[in-house]
Amino acid sequence: MAIFWAIQARWLNLTYAGMSDMVSWTFMVLALMCWACRGWTEHLGTEQAVSLLASVIVAGCVVQAAIGWLQYTGLASHFSGYLMYRKGIVEGQLAQRNHFAHYLMWGVLCSAWLWSQRRLSAGIASALVLFFAATISLTGSRTVFAYILMLTAWLPIYRIIGGRESTRPVIGLALAAFVVLVSQYAVEPMLNWISSTNQVQTAAERMVGSQIEGSGRGYEWRKAWQIFLSAPLFGYGWGSYSLYGFLENVYPTGFRPYENNVLFTHSHNSFLNLLAEMGLVGTTLILGGLAWAVKGSLQRINQPVGGLLIALMGISLVHSALEYPLWYIYFLSAFTLFIGFSPAPQTKSNRPKGQSSLHFLLPYVAALFAVFIAIGILRLASAYQELRQFSGNPETLPTKRTQQIVGLLRIAKTEPMLRHYAQFQLSSFINPNDATQPEWAEEALREALQYRPYANAYKYAFVAYQAGHIEEARDWMRLMYHYYPAKMPAYAAPIMNTNHYLELRDDYTRTCQAYRQVVPSAPLCAEALPLPMRVK
Repeated sequence: MAIFWAIQARWLNLTYAGMSDMVSWTFMVLALMCWACRGWTEHLGTEQAVSLLASVIVAGCVVQAAIGWLQYTGLASHFSGYLMYRKGIVEGQLAQRNHFAHYLMWGVLCSAWLWSQRRLSAGIASALVLFFAATISLTGSRTVFAYILMLTAWLPIYRIIGGRESTRPVIGLALAAFVVLVSQYAVEPMLNWISSTNQVQTAAERMVGSQIEGSGRGYEWRKAWQIFLSAPLFGYGWGSYSLYGFLENVYPTGFRPYENNVLFTHSHNSFLNLLAEMGLVGTTLILGGLAWAVKGSLQRINQPVGGLLIALMGISLVHSALEYPLWYIYFLSAFTLFIGFSPAPQTKSNRPKGQSSLHFLLPYVAALFAVFIAIGILRLASAYQELRQFSGNPETLPTKRTQQIVGLLRIAKTEPMLRHYAQFQLSSFINPNDATQPEWAEEALREALQYRPYANAYKYAFVAYQAGHIEEARDWMRLMYHYYPAKMPAYAAPIMNTNHYLELRDDYTRTCQAYRQVVPSAPLCAEALPLPMRVK
């Protein structure tokens, strides 16, 4: 996979090949971690190794769940700077309710499985499952119902594959899932009966009236599919959904009707997103590689360990059908651990292990590679700290401002993995109201703001206009109006209040009036200030 990402970036001549390289190196590190986990399980024993992994997950979930209750009661507000807190939202330290529920669901399954292996007593396991399930109910995460459906489908298969030895784990996981389901309907009413001061919206309440069709998620899924159909084999490259989702207009009125201040950098369906960015070849390589890596978990001889690992991965894959948890390194790393701890497939080969020279040399090669990676990470971290030094709000003193710009330009030139971030930061030094723009502006803004056209990407149109690319500027602003219609008043200011962009005025007025016909409550369209009188 790492090789595919690196080759695809060059094959498609991507602007930011360094972003693909970052993913490639990440997957090489994860592959090394998988190899280390596989060796550890062979040395320690799969059941004991997975039990340790499950115990660590349970311990982490206990801490996170405790933080969740501090957030629910409002006590987390007293630990500002240490604990996250937003009134009415229970999200642990993961900053998103769905991520929090995802993580706690791992804890539920691990607690039940540890009981099935007689590593936890029934009392402790029951208390943990109840604690985690009650906390999950406070998150209001609707994906919990999808997790339960997944377990409903997987547990019978788990029992068939594992035979009689898997009966106890299947019963434990099934009971745990049932407790989670009941908690979605029972916990919040019980808490309201005790005290009505703290209320959160439950997942069951949030499910009422929700649907995919016509929602932002539904539109993004449709876009991803259309993007895939336009480049089915190799896609458009890693990270390309930001631009192509921006370009794809599937809205009934032509104007985006949802969250129209935000750029969707992902389609909120990881499988569709892979198809759009990596094409059929890349997606098959990823999913096929995953199936090959975990096939040992489907063998009877490797149960009941394999069944738990498949269930844990299933939680992440189900969530991935609705969002993109595996785009976050903390979830991806844990998911990779599940792969690494998966038992190796049992074969009929009688070849003795450890006899080849390759087997002898492999640990030393891996250690050398790990040192090489560590040095690279430290060097990149140093460059990143330098990037942070030059980032932030532009300085007002000309000398310091110049130092910032020169530093960012140098990083963009010498650090491929940080090039986008440096160029994007350069956009903050551009004032559309200025009559002229610096020489570096057009290239930096074209590359950075077309790669991820956030709401400030209108600056590229103004830079292109002043460089003489008027039609390109008009086309870009039309796209901005339709993707960010709520931002039109802000976009109008430089167009209507200066004389720098006269040929953009008619497009703005026409588009703004069309939007007001669709959304009558939209702000009035700005009118141009009178042009200054010419002195003869």
